[in-house]
Amino acid sequence: MSGPQRVPWFRFTGSVTRQQRAFYERHGFVVYRGVFDAEDVRLIKADAEHLEAETLAGRVPAEHRDKVLNPSYDEHGKASLHRLPYFTLHCPKTRRLVEERGMDALGPGLLGRPTWRFEDSIDGSVWQMKRRKRSSYNALDWHLDFPHDHPVAPLVNVGIYLDAATMQNGCLVVVPGSHRFPARRLDPVGLPLMVEAGDVICHTNNIFHHSGPVMDDTSRATLYLYYAAGRRPAPGTTYTHRAGEDFADLFIETKAGTR
Repeated sequence: MSGPQRVPWFRFTGSVTRQQRAFYERHGFVVYRGVFDAEDVRLIKADAEHLEAETLAGRVPAEHRDKVLNPSYDEHGKASLHRLPYFTLHCPKTRRLVEERGMDALGPGLLGRPTWRFEDSIDGSVWQMKRRKRSSYNALDWHLDFPHDHPVAPLVNVGIYLDAATMQNGCLVVVPGSHRFPARRLDPVGLPLMVEAGDVICHTNNIFHHSGPVMDDTSRATLYLYYAAGRRPAPGTTYTHRAGEDFADLFIETKAGTR
């Protein structure tokens, strides 16, 4: 094992080893190198281009269009999207590729129990694009994906990197071990995870993390899969978590909501 920034990385061969699970449980993340090859990345990018065009043309159901991030517009007024939810629901080629590469083994392998993959609820799998510094989505502040007491938790976020992630374009930064301690007690000094296109980063739902700004005119895309071991909601369910809510109220049944 070796890697940039002295971050340990592993090879994924279709199952999670005891060593990999132990690393994940201790640190809250694990990096797998070279899971997807260049042709795989091209396939997912082609699916993203097609789904973006279909979404902008209004041919994707309203309840499957993103409400989280605003589009960006170039000098000619042409729109581009930063987030495509329900990706594998609309992109069967990518869904097959995910299954062929054994991604569905990551959830149960890292959590040690059966899991289900987000597909038709809570935004499903999500393609996300960070663009140059003058775009509407350039960086993401410190946060948790899901609180530890959310009904779907525990959960593994599986990020498939479609472009290299560097300090220059705002790579993922995590606070190792923060999933085991209240985030409010931590100084947000994190560990940058720099990876190549085709690499995969898995992290737990409640690790403290962020991504810095894109400092140049490049862009960086990632496809996120989510494997949960908690309660599976009905199709169309969206995410909410407000202070004072009862546990059962964290699921909101709707066709047009968002998280």
